[in-house]
Amino acid sequence: MIKAVFFDLDGTLCDSDTAWNIAQSETFQRLRKHYPHVSGEAITEAWTTIHQELFQQLNAGKCSMAEVRDRRFGCLFKELSLPIDSAMEELSDFFCSRYLTSLYLYDDATVLEELHAYHAGIITNGAHDAHTDSQLSKVRHLGLSERIQSLTISGEIGVRKPNLEIFKVACERADVLPKEAVYVGDTIQNDIVGANRAGMKSIFINRKLEVLVSKTADEQPDYTISNLHDIFSYLVYKCERESAKS
Repeated sequence: MIKAVFFDLDGTLCDSDTAWNIAQSETFQRLRKHYPHVSGEAITEAWTTIHQELFQQLNAGKCSMAEVRDRRFGCLFKELSLPIDSAMEELSDFFCSRYLTSLYLYDDATVLEELHAYHAGIITNGAHDAHTDSQLSKVRHLGLSERIQSLTISGEIGVRKPNLEIFKVACERADVLPKEAVYVGDTIQNDIVGANRAGMKSIFINRKLEVLVSKTADEQPDYTISNLHDIFSYLVYKCERESAKS
């Protein structure tokens, strides 16, 4: 019997890609006003390279998401041979603030208000501190704190999805077994693989209607949807199957 429904945050409940692109574009424009001699192409190339390097370190367990956030502008300015000064701190603060204010929930996130019969929670990768750019700040800004019963963030637990430990902690907090929980996410590697390995039921939210090619059993979701409200189709299906067995 399913007792809990957990959700990923970015790309599942909120449109973080659009918010990121807005913050990035406006921050680059501000940077060029400070340093007109630096081309937009150079900024974009350096920014991309730095994030690739930082996320490699993050995925290798050599740093946290909060450290990635705190290092990125220093690394950017160093890569562009710019002085590490107040302008750098100003741009970093602007980026984080603009990213947060540009975040919006998807319309179908109202599904959280309809899951009365289930424990509703969020399991997400990211920072857990009080910084503007943290998952905790996102959840509060989006008004999700009042709509969920639990929040599990990698920065707090010390491991990132797809590590099954973060999923197990979330289930313990909800007082459910992994087999009694469903996890909904928009990435195969972090969300579906992690949930499957933890023994949860997995639902892939395919907003872009991508063609999926699963290479392993861990990459195969139990169910695929394009709208969060379609979760109920799966829950009804599961309930009917369990009733038929009993």
